[in-house]
Amino acid sequence: MTGMLLLVMILAVSCQAQPQVVNNEVEAMKLIAKQRFVNSYQAKAEELQAAVDELIMKPLLSPAADLVSVQPTTTSTSESTTSDMDTATSKWNQKDVPTTADGNVTNHSPFVTIVTNYTTINVTALPINTMTTKPSPSQCQIDLKTFQSDLLQGEHYALMMVDSYGKLPPGILQGNIQYWLGLYDECLNQTREIGDERMNYRGKYCVAGLNARKTKLPSIGICVPDSCSDNDLMEILGPKTPDSLLSVSYVLCNEVPEYSAAAIICLIFLSFFGLMIVIGTVHDIWMRHKVSRQDGFEKLTEDDANVNSINNTPTTEGIALHTGASHTHRADRQTARSIFGKVLLCFSLLINGDKILKTKQGEQSLGALNGIRVISLWWVMLGHTYAFAMTLFSNPTVTLDIVSRFTFQAVGNATFSVDSFFFLSGLLVTYLTLKYLQKHDGKLNWVMFYVHRYLRLTPVYMMVIFIFTTLTIHFANGPLYQAFFSPNPIFGIASAVTPCQKYWWTNLLYINNLYPSGINEECIGWSWYLANDMQFYIISPFVIYLLYHYFFVGVAFWSGLLITCFGSLIGISMKYSIYAGLLPQTPDQRTLGADVIYIRPYTRISTYLVGMALGYILYKYKDRVRMPRFVAIMGWMAATGIALAVVYGLYGTYHGNPINKAGSVVYITLCRFSWSVALGWVAFACVTGYGGPVNSLLSWSFWIPLSRINYCAYLLHPIIMFVFYYSLPNLIYFTDLLLVYFFLGNIVLSYSAAFILSVSIEAPFMALEKLLLNREKSV
Repeated sequence: MTGMLLLVMILAVSCQAQPQVVNNEVEAMKLIAKQRFVNSYQAKAEELQAAVDELIMKPLLSPAADLVSVQPTTTSTSESTTSDMDTATSKWNQKDVPTTADGNVTNHSPFVTIVTNYTTINVTALPINTMTTKPSPSQCQIDLKTFQSDLLQGEHYALMMVDSYGKLPPGILQGNIQYWLGLYDECLNQTREIGDERMNYRGKYCVAGLNARKTKLPSIGICVPDSCSDNDLMEILGPKTPDSLLSVSYVLCNEVPEYSAAAIICLIFLSFFGLMIVIGTVHDIWMRHKVSRQDGFEKLTEDDANVNSINNTPTTEGIALHTGASHTHRADRQTARSIFGKVLLCFSLLINGDKILKTKQGEQSLGALNGIRVISLWWVMLGHTYAFAMTLFSNPTVTLDIVSRFTFQAVGNATFSVDSFFFLSGLLVTYLTLKYLQKHDGKLNWVMFYVHRYLRLTPVYMMVIFIFTTLTIHFANGPLYQAFFSPNPIFGIASAVTPCQKYWWTNLLYINNLYPSGINEECIGWSWYLANDMQFYIISPFVIYLLYHYFFVGVAFWSGLLITCFGSLIGISMKYSIYAGLLPQTPDQRTLGADVIYIRPYTRISTYLVGMALGYILYKYKDRVRMPRFVAIMGWMAATGIALAVVYGLYGTYHGNPINKAGSVVYITLCRFSWSVALGWVAFACVTGYGGPVNSLLSWSFWIPLSRINYCAYLLHPIIMFVFYYSLPNLIYFTDLLLVYFFLGNIVLSYSAAFILSVSIEAPFMALEKLLLNREKSV
């Protein structure tokens, strides 16, 4: 069934379906308009340009524009009229579009006139109008006057700077009014190098956000001299009175980012790890060489018998080191076995790389889980590929057509892939812990049970947060890149790294799903999953211990947790009138992705509990399951039907059959539990020998190395997507093939980066933990 779901996922992004109309189109359009475009569909293109002229072009370019006379390049076009900025503003307020006699919209923008006809500019006079009456103008104002004068004289750099400004784009009625970015690279490549007394400068790219009372206007890319700062431009462009009809709400200029003290410390850490990797690898090579000379090249590492650890994304659990030198070289053996030598070998690329890439599995491994784990993360990446890109679509109204497709239901419901991870985590922690208890007479060091889990996940997790917060700003550039990643945002605009500066400690304590209250306020918002998983892990010993020693008490406790989860889902969905569909019926309606129900532990634990139940069943009956063929077939049919009902069951809500409140409550309460039950059958059948071709696919050795770096890929893949999307010079025009290309590229880059992170940070820490704590091969 999982293989079938993978096929469905691929078809969802590769099949070009005919656009279909959403039943509640009016409400959906209002929601999208409120969130992204805010009544843009009532705004005429010329009115938008008039507002841009008034707020941006007039303050920056009007002293030059007022002196320009334009000669038409052809005589066949009708003569256009150019109104001044006051007229343009009046027409914006009156919602009146100027037209020529033949009905065509006139081009009344001095900015557009200059850019499109700059080869015909005639300079009639060269007086320089000052932009301020202050006795001591700033360097920004001086350079702007120079820029205006050079523009009038037709200097190439000035024309190129103006050409790079954001302009009225096509697709206004497709929602393309969020960003008018212009040409980022063209702006930065311009330099004033004219041999006169005025100062030379380079172009600086900035984004100015516009507002008209309660209506959000485009964010415009502008190009100004590099002496201008955000505050300088806000003084020039900002509202003159609090009740200004048109205003500039913010200006964000792209600066060459300096390395902060935290970034330097992060680089020192990374350099230290790099040095240790080099030393450890050289030491490993030297030891192998010495051993091979005496004993014909003997292995230096001991395979971990348990590849599938209790962690949901297992990797090397540590490195047990020994030497194979003969008794005639006792000194060499003692050196290799010394603590210092073993610490160095923990950083060896050869050892860590071999541990990750080998396809051998331990005796207790549940092979099919590797395939489920990797495919589930691919499903997560598929959903994120669309979700993150949609905020940058230049044709965002296509979203309505996309989500209404039958094939897209598997993409829109990619959140169930997270429940797959909860299920796997509950299964493995229960199965492996019970196996350990059975082997050690029911005894387990429960303190180390928690310590190992914390040390297993936290070092690489904290390192990713550290890199994301301090160094990501230096990875790339683009018109929106610094606004998204800036560690020092201004004008009250929070960047993606701002929450990490305030709330990183909540991630360290694994409480970020509870505080702060919303996923958008969390440090690396996708880490809400780790907080939930750690909290489930903390309470798991109470269930496991009771199941092992007092079975019926354990079942009662397990049932109590499940009932609590169901009760929470029912109560919250009724209290907030949560709608089960992907698109709400009204702009303020909450859906299944709302924070109050999506990231809280008491609403997500049901799938973890199903995993724990299956873990106990496999512990008791893994090698004793015998069932008739027809029973196995019925099980597969039931599991497939449940999975398809969960993923595609709400398709009718987009086509005239909206789900009522009672139906929403039932679906919200049971959908994730039902998904885990269906997935539980897949795991059970594959492990017990009734998986057939599905087991062959999921147990394929190809998945094993990928499963070992799955955790790092999970941590890194949103960062890789953000860096790529926000470094693009222009917005994304959605096509199916383009998103397929993005998806495949995201997979390759995420796992490539995950391998580097795992072999250099994750594996050494795990090896050190096993070495220093003298941990046995156990849970």
